Parts: sequence; C-alpha cells; structure tokens
Amino acid sequence: MRVVIAHRSSVQKARLRVRLAGFPGVNVVRIVSELHETYHFAEHHRPDCILISASLANRPEFELLAALLRILSIRCIILHDTDEVENFPCSTRTGPHIIRISCDAPDPILRKVLENAPDLPVWPPATDDYNRQRHSVDPFRIVLIGSSTGGVDALLRIISGFPADCPPTLIVQHTGGSYARSLIRLLDGATPAKVLPAQNGQNLSRGEIYLAPDDMAHLQLCPSRSRQILLKPGPPVSGHRPSVDALFQSALDYADEITAALLTGMGRDGAAGITALRRAGARTIGQDAATSVVYGMPRVAKQMGGIETELPLSMIGPALLQVSRTTVAT
Repeated sequence: MRVVIAHRSSVQKARLRVRLAGFPGVNVVRIVSELHETYHFAEHHRPDCILISASLANRPEFELLAALLRILSIRCIILHDTDEVENFPCSTRTGPHIIRISCDAPDPILRKVLENAPDLPVWPPATDDYNRQRHSVDPFRIVLIGSSTGGVDALLRIISGFPADCPPTLIVQHTGGSYARSLIRLLDGATPAKVLPAQNGQNLSRGEIYLAPDDMAHLQLCPSRSRQILLKPGPPVSGHRPSVDALFQSALDYADEITAALLTGMGRDGAAGITALRRAGARTIGQDAATSVVYGMPRVAKQMGGIETELPLSMIGPALLQVSRTTVAT
C-alpha cells in the first residue's frame, strides 16, 4: 500500500513515518506539509491512501482535494491530535469515504483502520431521459453558474451531464487562486465538454466551459453583447475575486440570453447579481436547502426575489440545458 502523510507538524510526520515503517506492506511514498502539495502528488502519482491532519482537512480547499480523491478512488484518513477533539474515539467514520482517527490511537488500531479504509466511490454521472433525446442547441443561450462551499461536488454533478455541444458556460467557484488550475483540470475530466481557463477577449463557443485562471481578476462578459470574455482586475466584490456578483452583473446586457444558477455557498455573493439578472429578463435557478451543503447564497438570493425556480441539485443540470435546447422531431 502506497501511503502519503500530509501534516504540518515535523514531530507528527516523523512519528507517523516510524510507526508506518513497522506495518508490513505499507510504503510511505511521500511526506508533505501543505494541501497543494498533497493535491499535486495525488493527481500525478495516485497513491492508495492519504493520511492527512485535521488542521489541513479543515481548510476550505480540502473540498477540492476530497473530490479528486473520490474520483481517483484514493482512500482518505483524517488524523486528529488529542488537543483538537476532546474525548475523540480511536476511530469513527464521518461519511461513506472518510475515516477520522486520533494520532495517538494504538498501533493495532491504526493498522486496522489503514488496512480497512474504505474506497472512495466515484461520483456517478448524471443520467436522465432528457440526455437520451435528440436536441438542437439555441446558439444564443449562455449559462452562468456561481458556487462556493460544497460547490466542487455540485459542479461535478452538474457538468457531468453537459454534452460536447453544450451552451457556452462561465463558472465562478470560490477557490484559492493557487487551486484554480487544479479545479479546471478536475472539472475537465468530468464532462465531454471542454473546461478551459478563460482568456481576456476570448470568444464564447459552444461546447466550452470557462473559469478564471487565478484570483487576480474577475471573470466577466464584455459589455455590448460582443460575446467575449473579460478578465477585469480590481478589488474583491462581495468579498471575493473572482466574484459571482461581478460575473452576473456583467451579463445584464445579455439578460435575455442568460440562464444563471446560484449553488451552495456561504455568504451572499451572487445574490444581488442574480436578482438583477432576473429583473432584466434572465432565467434563474437556485439550489434548494435540502441539497445545499451551505444554504447561504441561494437563500439570500431567494429572499431578494432573484430565484425564478428552486431545484434540488440533481435537477439543475438538466434544467440549465433544457432552457438552451429544443427537441428535434424524430
């Protein structure tokens, strides 16, 4: 078993390496200190299991790593120090694919958990009767999506059902700038469409999904309906750069061509923008509370009157496509 240790404490890393060296069949192939190092090694070398400290797993960017591990079927064990969780048991499961264990758990317990850590199930692609029908694409429709906490899984679920000729789609997901390219690669592997880092002045094309390449500029649409991308430097909007509000507000000139969705996320970024879009004539969708990891952004948007239709996650992808397509008679 090829194992990665991800921990910021030099003492804990040394202790874990010594302990694991005594386990037959276990080979520590990498020891790292940061999440981006963990992500990079997992993406390119595909170890069997990652032991990661709770302090790293508690960071927002862990959501992106967890999605990658699930897709690659890499096992994950989160390690808690004794002072992190009071009266923490030796081992507990926190979901279908992640185990939490105390760093001070006895060797027999650690070995048993390591050997029996569950495989991470691959997120199943969305399937529905809509995708089995023949359709023509409205050449003028544009899809906009904004998301934050819990958004990586939501985006994977949605775009997995997008076909190779999907309407041009722009996405803002709150992810640290150093993880933007990783998110793009992750999403690109989940859909027949092309997921690309946006370029300033780039023309919108069917079959392409665009995300900001970093956090140095806002992802926007050029004004005057030129159907081009604008990467606009500037201060954060609604606390973020790129910002969902900045994207949505930039699309007001295109409102009659826009279908916008606001997904799970903390705070209110995107709420004002999607409300303005709806008032200007755009079609708008919000993720419902039951399927949102954090029902923050879509809740505020709904309260402001910006949500035309509220849907569970499984229905959002088909709904975005349905607005952009008409069935061809057979």
